[in-house]
Amino acid sequence: MTAVAIQLARLVRVSHTIFSVPFALAAAAVAWVDHPLSWPQALLILGCLTTARTAAMAYNRVSDAALDAKNPRTQSREIPKGAVSMKAAWALTITSGLGFLAFAVALSPLCGALSLVALPLALGYSKAKRFTWLCHFWLGLVLALAPIGAWVAITGSFDAFPLVLGAGVVCWIGGFDITYGLADLEFDRKEGLHSFPVRWGPQVTIATSRVLHVLAPLLFLAAGLVAGRGMAYVAGVVACAIALLAGQIATARGAKGDAVLTANGWAALLFGVAAVVDVFVVGGGI
Repeated sequence: MTAVAIQLARLVRVSHTIFSVPFALAAAAVAWVDHPLSWPQALLILGCLTTARTAAMAYNRVSDAALDAKNPRTQSREIPKGAVSMKAAWALTITSGLGFLAFAVALSPLCGALSLVALPLALGYSKAKRFTWLCHFWLGLVLALAPIGAWVAITGSFDAFPLVLGAGVVCWIGGFDITYGLADLEFDRKEGLHSFPVRWGPQVTIATSRVLHVLAPLLFLAAGLVAGRGMAYVAGVVACAIALLAGQIATARGAKGDAVLTANGWAALLFGVAAVVDVFVVGGGI
């Protein structure tokens, strides 16, 4: 891998795919029960996930470049420090966005049509904090599109399972992204940016995060019940809830910024693995 490719991978934080891919895999596995998936479909879905996320992250870095250069926490990011040029970041955004649209059209006409809604939503998140403190939940909605999109790509329709699972993702992402925002509270206030912590303050932010991280695993469980999944799936929900609890404990002890990401990454990974195991290894049902 060339030095440029390494810097671009760092720009879009490839490691952060842990926050979307496990839920897409969970939805795909459950959909597979009644709709066997071909390898071409699987590769196209993977292509959609990869390109959509890359386009959204690259545009986020382009959109926030000036702010990142001012913020002490983000001054070491690739664009502010000169490791990646704005031209390269724009090129990555555009090519990834076009790639996403192409993969979606190749999957089905329905996926192609929905991609015209999904891509603006994913890119629009980067501007949301300029005008609304609900930006964290916008991000949650964008990531919820991963399991919903995977389901639609495989089944050709919407169903209760991906929608309830997606609602859980919105609560989960919103719950940890509002605490992530605590790290930039003073900077956001100074720059006139909108965030949940700026609007409501640290105490309400932490309390709201706790409520959302109770709701998230409950919604994951409800999705499993709707789909008739087995005990391995339930075990994954329990493991996810424990990881979220660990994240809340870390936050209560003062963890901020990137420090809150680890537990939430484990929450997604444990749930996703358990959901796939439930379908392909255990094959059980509730």
